[in-house]
Amino acid sequence: MMQMLVELVYGLYMLVSCNQGPVSMAERPSSFSWVIQGKLCALAFPHRAENIRWLYKEGVRHLVSLTYRLPPVDSCPNLNSIHMKIEDFTPPTIEQVDRFIHIVESNSIIGEAVAVHCQWGRGRTGTMIACYFVKTRKISGQEAIEEIRRIRPGSIETYDQEKMVIQYYQQLKSRGEV
Repeated sequence: MMQMLVELVYGLYMLVSCNQGPVSMAERPSSFSWVIQGKLCALAFPHRAENIRWLYKEGVRHLVSLTYRLPPVDSCPNLNSIHMKIEDFTPPTIEQVDRFIHIVESNSIIGEAVAVHCQWGRGRTGTMIACYFVKTRKISGQEAIEEIRRIRPGSIETYDQEKMVIQYYQQLKSRGEV
């Protein structure tokens, strides 16, 4: 009973601290899915403030934006917004991948979920997540590409994005990290 009360009070605090009223499934961002439940999710560009609040309600505390413009993150000041500009249909740099992996892993340690998005949640987003799989699951680039496409069909849209995942694997392998 006490645990339920604590959860209710905490939930109400979160609603108020994120300046949100009731949030419905209709506010779920397009193409949203958990890649690793409670740790890492992917989505298309969250256009509306309601999308941002929905993410927060779902437990997301960090939003990595891979687009040039930012979503309406000011609607939820307690959500940490990280901006990594990547041109559409291009891969991230090694430095951006390493930064992304650090963000996910360091926040996972403290139990905070990370969301990542690009415009449609497929190309740049899929590339980042595939590289994350290479590093954390110690699998080949090709295996990582297949895995993200199994979880999120349509992920990784260009040859250059595929090549980046393969090169990331090769770099980690040369350093003895996979």
